[in-house]
Amino acid sequence: MAKGCLSFRFSKKFTVILIAFLVEMSFAAKHIAVLETISEKDVIGRSEKIFLTDKLRDRAKAVLPASMGYVIMTRENINAMLPPGKSIEECEGSCLVETGKNIAADYVAQARVGKFGKQLTLTVELYETAENNLVSSFTTRKADAESLLEEIEREADNFFGKILPAALNANQVASAEEKSFSSDIVKSNFLIDPRDGKQYRTIKIGNQVWMAENINYKPKDGWVFKKSFCYDDNENNCEKYGRYYTWEVVRKVCPVGWHVPSDIEFGMLINVAGGRSAAGEKLKSKNGWKKEVDVEDSFGFSAFPAGFRSFDLWNGKRFVDFGSVAFMWSSTEKAKNWAETNSSDAYAFSLSDKGLMGLAPKQRAMPVRCIKDEE
Repeated sequence: MAKGCLSFRFSKKFTVILIAFLVEMSFAAKHIAVLETISEKDVIGRSEKIFLTDKLRDRAKAVLPASMGYVIMTRENINAMLPPGKSIEECEGSCLVETGKNIAADYVAQARVGKFGKQLTLTVELYETAENNLVSSFTTRKADAESLLEEIEREADNFFGKILPAALNANQVASAEEKSFSSDIVKSNFLIDPRDGKQYRTIKIGNQVWMAENINYKPKDGWVFKKSFCYDDNENNCEKYGRYYTWEVVRKVCPVGWHVPSDIEFGMLINVAGGRSAAGEKLKSKNGWKKEVDVEDSFGFSAFPAGFRSFDLWNGKRFVDFGSVAFMWSSTEKAKNWAETNSSDAYAFSLSDKGLMGLAPKQRAMPVRCIKDEE
């Protein structure tokens, strides 16, 4: 047996717990276990390993929403599935898969930290336990543990995204491929904002109801007024492209009954559109793009490439990527590390060739799409 693999006999008490746990789980669910980060001796401390593990697990939750059938096992779940006196030991490859099977996980991920010269190395792997397949991995070298954390922030969406097609609802996949969306998938309507009387087209995509236009809400005065902008500082452009807001005020923008979507809600939208690559075709508006592309706008989401407003000059420009990228703020800010009082970044949805989630400075101003509250 490979070094570090867990092999054990179950006690009667443990067997009862295991059976109860498995019965409680949905048969169609996919269970993902993010095991504790391991490292060479004294490379990083225990608290840093826990922090890296928690960050990787948090990103798994964000990328793989429960509504799509994913269950991200907690540290308590994993420990409860281990026999008394056993713990996750260092192993890799087939050994990691065997450990995942022993805790009833469909997928198992783990980060390993080592040292190369004066730099830290990070290797993160994701295996499918049933077929013993390496689904995804990435490796990097950085100066310190905080830089490794930032690398996880950058890579984790793509890392966990490799397994998304496996659990997409079959009806959603078929609809995306056939480009035929029933009234259960897409429904169009209109919303009148009671605060200023402006009308917005809305669209139902899957179980979500979205504004199909960037919001253009401008309070008469106050804090939000000073943190919102129009393209080229021309008020007429806000009627065409919506208003740009800095992240600190986005929660004040949507009308009652609506909210700024989280990164998870944007992830669900990408999934229903058929994944990151398909989203680039199916969610874009049919006009406004500098590059000539064949755009379907199948859902009527009509994401316009308004770019963003930089808080300082960007190559001599204040407004960046207009005509090239559609940006929209999410309500999810970057998780603070142990040394931070406040996070300076938040997650934003971007749409060009693909639909992606990434971090952006909160000082940037971007458009906002509101999503309807769940009833």
